[in-house]
Amino acid sequence: MSRDEIPNPIVNIYRTADDRFIQLNMLESDRYWADLAATLGRPELAQDPRFADSRARTENRTACIEVLDGIFGARPLQEWKDILADFDGIWAPVQRPSEVLDDPQVVANHYVRDVVGADGKVFKLVAAPIQFNEEPADIRRGPAWGEHTDEVLQELGYEMDEIIDLKVKGAVL
Repeated sequence: MSRDEIPNPIVNIYRTADDRFIQLNMLESDRYWADLAATLGRPELAQDPRFADSRARTENRTACIEVLDGIFGARPLQEWKDILADFDGIWAPVQRPSEVLDDPQVVANHYVRDVVGADGKVFKLVAAPIQFNEEPADIRRGPAWGEHTDEVLQELGYEMDEIIDLKVKGAVL
């Protein structure tokens, strides 16, 4: 469904004045609506009959989303981050790929790690987001093109002269 049809307007994404985005994820909309309206500087929205409760917001979702689009579109992301910093509802800025590398949760959970390439250069690699016993999984670089050809063919019983012949013929790397 399009974002204009989402039944709960506070489980949605909103564009800020500087073309950034904020993701709201407040599944319990009645729990958060009044505080959100007040935090956004629009406490009267909590009393608006169109948005008074979850059912009303669902029935009037297009209008509610339009109002929230206008509110979030009026300020840049940094201002919203400051305004929402102490708000109890679930929200987050949508980060650019370059910002994810410095995200405190990404850093704390070791989701991006340094890996040494075949050429000895260090580069960043995304780790699997799975941890066992609170330890991040081990990651390493992938093999270079044809890096293990000789070993694999030798394990299959080929002699080095046969492997060289296959390489000369272009059958293997």
